[in-house]
Amino acid sequence: MKRFVFLDFDGVMDTVHYTNWLYREGIPEGERYGVLFDPDCIRNLRNIIDATGAEIVITSSWKDTLTYSQFLQMWKDRDLPGFVTDVTPTCSSRRGDEIASWLEIFQEMSGGENYEYVIIDDLGEKDFNEAQLDHLVSVDSFYGLDESASSKAITY
Repeated sequence: MKRFVFLDFDGVMDTVHYTNWLYREGIPEGERYGVLFDPDCIRNLRNIIDATGAEIVITSSWKDTLTYSQFLQMWKDRDLPGFVTDVTPTCSSRRGDEIASWLEIFQEMSGGENYEYVIIDDLGEKDFNEAQLDHLVSVDSFYGLDESASSKAITY
């Protein structure tokens, strides 16, 4: 069975807490791909991937400025955990609609393969479809993907 993590970046992987720390330390907050990810969030994502074997599908608005191949290169350059299998299509102003569209395409292309998924995001429930709410792990954008959210994501 395939497992997917639908992953947002802003507020999930790059956090207010870490950006503030970088600023206080005089360290640039970004590089050619964008804002740096919080090392604690990276560790927690690694825990999810190690525990579940899930593949990553990017839902972040970064998909509007980076190509899939740039995401793959960023994953390699930043030594990020897991494999980015795809990005959701930009087809709606609601993230839930984009996830639903991606899952529908996956089902068609895989011949109906079974899957499980979790959505990790700092957006509220209103941005997701009702059927997705049981799969949503909401995070606080100040700390992002913390240990508590990681534990919840592993149990989905």
